[in-house]
Amino acid sequence: MDMNKREDLELNPEDLEELDEAEICETELDSDDESSKDFFSSETENEEEEANFKNAIRGKNASFEEPDFSDEDEQLENEEDVESGESTSLNKKKKSKKKLLLIIPALLIVSVIIIAVYVNNKLNRIQLPGEGLDYTLNTDESFIDDETIDFGEIDDVTGNSYKDILKNWALTTDAPKMYDKNVLNVLLIGSDASSKSKKRADVMENGNTDVMMIVSVNKKDRTIKLISIMRDSYLYLKGYDKFAKLNAACANGGPAYLVDVIEDSYKIKIDGYVMVDFDTFVQCIDILGGVTVDVPQSVGVKNDIPYGNGVTLNGEQALLFCRERYAYADADVSRTRNQRMVIYSLIEKYNEASLTKINNLIDTILANVHTSFRKKEIVNYMTKALTDGWANYTVTQRTMPTADARYGYSGSAWIWVIDYPLAAQKMQNEIYGTTNIKLEENRVTAITVMGGYVTEDKGN
Repeated sequence: MDMNKREDLELNPEDLEELDEAEICETELDSDDESSKDFFSSETENEEEEANFKNAIRGKNASFEEPDFSDEDEQLENEEDVESGESTSLNKKKKSKKKLLLIIPALLIVSVIIIAVYVNNKLNRIQLPGEGLDYTLNTDESFIDDETIDFGEIDDVTGNSYKDILKNWALTTDAPKMYDKNVLNVLLIGSDASSKSKKRADVMENGNTDVMMIVSVNKKDRTIKLISIMRDSYLYLKGYDKFAKLNAACANGGPAYLVDVIEDSYKIKIDGYVMVDFDTFVQCIDILGGVTVDVPQSVGVKNDIPYGNGVTLNGEQALLFCRERYAYADADVSRTRNQRMVIYSLIEKYNEASLTKINNLIDTILANVHTSFRKKEIVNYMTKALTDGWANYTVTQRTMPTADARYGYSGSAWIWVIDYPLAAQKMQNEIYGTTNIKLEENRVTAITVMGGYVTEDKGN
């Protein structure tokens, strides 16, 4: 065929399709060539970067550029911003809780300080014993659940006269006086002198005592026992070598000496005393709005006070009620019962009183009492009273000596002749539920020597 000769060729559709496919293939080959160039060039660049990195590690000069992580960092920052928003909220809550945890102890500390200052100011009002009349507590302050103590035995005493028997009993030291760390014995003393008449120290520490009552708090059986002691009980006053009524002991040696005399007579330990005069007694009753008691008609008419069952008496009226004995056939027996009735009503009134009344009562009592207890001991017992719920303890009443251990005798003065070994045995059983006093049958007592007689103990 002549190549220089031009010929017109006619192409059919099939030829066109083959031509198109050829052009497409050629185009794809061209693009493959370019991409292969890029691939190999990128491989070369990667090799160069790797070589530069190795050279940089070996300390050689190389053009090594750190990868650009700016985009990734920005993304991380955005994510951290979101997380930080949530963590900030959590941190605020945690900080608030921490502040609260710091504030609560601070408030508690401030409250404790305020209460301590308040209590200390109150306790500063207390009249402590005068010089030579101090009375040191002789038992452990703490309560324990169980303790077995061997006190030994106290034997009966004899003598040629009732005074010999009274003296021998007061001086006997066969065994230690009974006590129990679960029991708190406080001697409540009421002075029959007026605090307005002379110096308070003379009144409170050298006057006769018209009221002597042991307030015994027992943690084991959750009871408070009000035990009246007969003021006309005749006994021996050691150290003075004389005989007198019990109510004269305080006038001879002060309230601490009175405590010793009662301990020697009943062979028990008394933890301390609280002494008030009648003026304070009247004020306390008036602050609490009076006391509710049963007043016989004869007593009401004689003293010009309300009478009947469940009548309310003010302070002055209650004082007359507590001191009256001549309107009763049994004299001092009924008087001590009336005194316990008033104290019992005071306890009930106190439990129902408002905080204002209680505050006024505390101010009045602390400013006008003499006590052997120190501040620390008072706070300790107040705390125990609150935590152990003393206000809910069962209150019982008793008179000592009991009817079967006393004999009324009227000589130059009216006195109670006491069978002290039996009376002490009864007192120990009443307070502790046990006794270490051993008594034989057909005993010779101060009462039998006097030719006296006793009556049945009816528990009054």
